[in-house]
Amino acid sequence: MKRIAIMISMIALFPLFAHAGGWDADKGTDKITLKGELICLGCSLKKLSGANAQCGLFTHHDVGFKLADGTFWSFVNNAKGHDVIRAHKLVIGKKAIITGWIYPNANHIEVDSIKVDGTSAEAIATAGWEEDQKVAEALKSRKVGEAPVYKEDKHNHGGDHHS
Repeated sequence: MKRIAIMISMIALFPLFAHAGGWDADKGTDKITLKGELICLGCSLKKLSGANAQCGLFTHHDVGFKLADGTFWSFVNNAKGHDVIRAHKLVIGKKAIITGWIYPNANHIEVDSIKVDGTSAEAIATAGWEEDQKVAEALKSRKVGEAPVYKEDKHNHGGDHHS
């Protein structure tokens, strides 16, 4: 009886492991390449539509991607997208070519590879790590209901590098 229960459990759980690495079985076949500019999403939304972007509160500038048609895209925050999101001082305002998968219903790009004009992958990884350290330090002193305080919160929403 116990053996039958284990077999039924294994059969029931098998579909959960059938798509290990992603739920989209065809994901590898619909990879695309996009060209655009790396932007600060908050600053761009503030400049474009008056959004109440507060880049200096929790994450500094969240890097996004602006296509030639003017649409803004966010990055899936995973192993390949995280450093690009965090390396704002290094990449904002630069042209990039991204290969990956798009999720149009959420305006998100999952990065498989990225080439940023004048910037190496190693430099992006280092800048992302350094920014993570600053965020971690600021969050350690954060009190419930308060925004963290950054020592280097001297950015400007009106600068040309945010468009």
